[in-house]
Amino acid sequence: MNHKPSQTILFLASLLVLMYLAPKVEEHFKSEDVLMKEEIPNWSELLEEEEDSVEIVEPLPIDTVIESINKLIIDANRFRPIYATHNTSTLPDSLKLNGSENAFKRLYRFFEKLETIHESDSLPLEVFHWGDSQIEGDRISGVLRSSWQKTWGGSGPGLIPAIQPIPSLSVRQEHSGNITRYTRFGQLDSTIMHSAYGPMATFCIVKGEGQTKVNTHPSGFKLNKVWHRVKFYISGAPLGGNITLTGNKTPYKAFNIRPAKSGNYQEIEAKLPEGETSISIGFEGYNLEVTGIELGSNTGIQLHNIPMRGSAGILFTKLDASHFQKSMNCRKIGLMILQFGGNVVPYIKDKTSAERYAHRFSKQLDYLKSIVPDAAIIVIGPSDMGSVGFYPILADVVKSLENAAIESDCLFWDLRSAMGGEGSMKVWSEKEPKLASPDLVHFTPKGARLVGEKFDMSIRAEYKSWVEWKH
Repeated sequence: MNHKPSQTILFLASLLVLMYLAPKVEEHFKSEDVLMKEEIPNWSELLEEEEDSVEIVEPLPIDTVIESINKLIIDANRFRPIYATHNTSTLPDSLKLNGSENAFKRLYRFFEKLETIHESDSLPLEVFHWGDSQIEGDRISGVLRSSWQKTWGGSGPGLIPAIQPIPSLSVRQEHSGNITRYTRFGQLDSTIMHSAYGPMATFCIVKGEGQTKVNTHPSGFKLNKVWHRVKFYISGAPLGGNITLTGNKTPYKAFNIRPAKSGNYQEIEAKLPEGETSISIGFEGYNLEVTGIELGSNTGIQLHNIPMRGSAGILFTKLDASHFQKSMNCRKIGLMILQFGGNVVPYIKDKTSAERYAHRFSKQLDYLKSIVPDAAIIVIGPSDMGSVGFYPILADVVKSLENAAIESDCLFWDLRSAMGGEGSMKVWSEKEPKLASPDLVHFTPKGARLVGEKFDMSIRAEYKSWVEWKH
C-alpha cells in the first residue's frame, strides 16, 4: 500500500508522541496506585557495601549514662496480664532475650524509668517500635502499648502521619485537600531534594490547604481512645502557615507556624484537658512539611507504631542527621524496638550476603545508640516464612541479625523461635482461628496479637526477675 509523504510523517509523529507519553501514563497510574501496593525499594542496595554519609557519634560509656536509683518504690499490685507468670528462670528458652551485659543494663534502666513515672510528669516515657509491614495497622505495637499503659499509665496512640495509607487498629483517619505523602522508604520521589523526613521516615506536603480528621477506633484498645494533648511536628514552611484544631470537647484553636526551610524542627502543642476522642485538623501554607501528629498524654507510657512497608531497616543513617537528632532529643526515650529482616530474605542467596546485610543493619543500631545512648534497644528478628525449606537462607538472616545486635550491645528477640521454629508459619496458617495469612508471610490480626503477647511475656519476665533482684 502506498502512502503520501505527509501521511507517513503524520504516522511517525504520532508514534513518537505515543512512545514519549506511554511511560508517563504508566507512571501516572503507578503513582495513583502506590498506596495500595508494596513500597519496594531497590534491593540491589542491600547486596553492596557502601559508606554511610552520617558520622556516628561514639556512644557514652554505659556507666556514664546509667545511674542507679537507690530508692525505688515498686507497686506489686499494678496491673499485669494473665500470661505474665514467668520470670527469666521459668521462661521458655524460645522466648528469652539474648544480649550483652551492657544491653541488659540498658533494659534495667528502662525498668527504673518505668518505676519513676509520676502523675506530675510533663513528658511521657517513650517507646519507638519501627518495623516493616508485619507491624502495620498498629498490630503487635498496640498490644504492648495497651498492656504497658494499663500498668504504668498513659494514653493515646502516639505518633501518626498526617496521611495514613493503611487502616489502623488504634485510630481512624481521613484526609482531604491538597496534601501529599512522601516516604524515605519504598519508592522515593525524585522531586524531594532533602532527607528531613523525621522519626517516621515520612512526611506530608500541604500546598495551600489540607485537612486531617482523626477518630478513635470503636474496636481499638480502651486507652487509645483518650487524648490529653496533641502535638504537630513541622519541618519546612517557606512562607509560614497556620494550624486549626477542633474536637468533640475542644473549641476552635489556631496556631501560627513560623517561616522555615526544610530540615528545620518546629513542635506545636495543644492541650486537650477534657480528654479528646475526635479531632479535625486544618493545615494552611505553601509547601508546608508535616512530619507527624502525636496524640497522647503528659505522663505514663507513649508507644509509637512506625511501620515502613518494604523496608529493610537500613535507612536511619540516610535521614537528615540534624533534623532527626532534634526530633529525638526533645523526647524522654526509654526503649527502641526494631523489627526488620523479612523483606530481604527472598533476595539474599548465601550466608555472605546475609552477613553483609546484618553488618549494614548494625550501623543503624550504632547510630541510634549515639543519639539516645541511655535507651535500651531490642531487635526483633524476622518471623518464620513460607513452608519448610522454601527460604533456606532465613536461618542465616536471623542468626546474622542476632550476632549484629549482640555485638552492638543491643538485645535480640528471635520471633521465629518464639513461633515454634522452621515450618511454624505454615502451622499458624492452618490453625483455627487462623494466625497467619495464606501468603505464609504475614500474621492475621489474631496472630499479630499473639506475637505481641509473647513479646510482652518476655519483657515482663525480665521485669519480674529485676524486681525480685531489687527486693
